[in-house]
Amino acid sequence: MTYDEAFEILLKDGTIYKPPKDAIFDFVDAILDNKIKLAFDLYQNCLDIGEATMVMISVLYNNAKAVLQVKNCGSNDIQKATGLTPWQIQCAKKHVGVLRNHDLINIMQVCQECQQAIVSGTMDDEFVMDYILTEVL
Repeated sequence: MTYDEAFEILLKDGTIYKPPKDAIFDFVDAILDNKIKLAFDLYQNCLDIGEATMVMISVLYNNAKAVLQVKNCGSNDIQKATGLTPWQIQCAKKHVGVLRNHDLINIMQVCQECQQAIVSGTMDDEFVMDYILTEVL
């Protein structure tokens, strides 16, 4: 048995603990790329590290909004027209063409509704991301 094989066995049986990695941005990217299975797997990583629900909602909303802005910007100077940073524009361009405008707007609306429901106490934040995922994917 090689060292790598032994290491893999020890990881699988729990002898060696490998902490989950922070996957919030990969999680949001998977949603914006409509990669359903990957989105649910990365969501589990977010849960494992205790990522705050409001943070996940906020990142999803902001990234969907950035994609929508970049996708529909008619100006040659996207940064000036949208107010987005060059980094936000670069990240958003990766997702342009995957989802329709309607889908991006739906993501934003569902995020807003859920955020308001958490704040008002009408929805428990423990189940909000499950609800969002089923609504948008």
